[in-house]
Amino acid sequence: MTKKTDFSTERDASFGYVVEQVVRKFEEKAKLELSAIGLNHKFYIPLLALLDEEGVNQRQLGLKLNFPEYFTSRNIDAMVKAGYAERRPDPNSRRSVLVFLTKAGRAKAECLPGLARKFDEDVLAELTKDEQQKVVELLKKVADIT
Repeated sequence: MTKKTDFSTERDASFGYVVEQVVRKFEEKAKLELSAIGLNHKFYIPLLALLDEEGVNQRQLGLKLNFPEYFTSRNIDAMVKAGYAERRPDPNSRRSVLVFLTKAGRAKAECLPGLARKFDEDVLAELTKDEQQKVVELLKKVADIT
């Protein structure tokens, strides 16, 4: 029998470590389910955001999702290439383009809210409904999400 070290005890009590494990569990579930519908997991959050509000510029989308600019740009490039999004000129700015869902992108995006609920239910299955709500409330507070 291996004795737990101070590091492993400290690690197991670490907020960062535990959150990382939850994220990995969620991502594993999401990748599996999303690949089953032919969707790259990297498109999951941006497609949900565009379903909520399309016609935003790249910068606004990146800020909304808390993505770095380079990641937002590459992600939109990949979604455009996959046929899920399109860029259109911004009528109010010659320097900016707006991002919209294509018909195929909207069809994929409309599947996602139901899948998102399923992911949450699966990952939080060990908790009661009250505990699930409390965990989400506390994490939103930590993340400063209003």
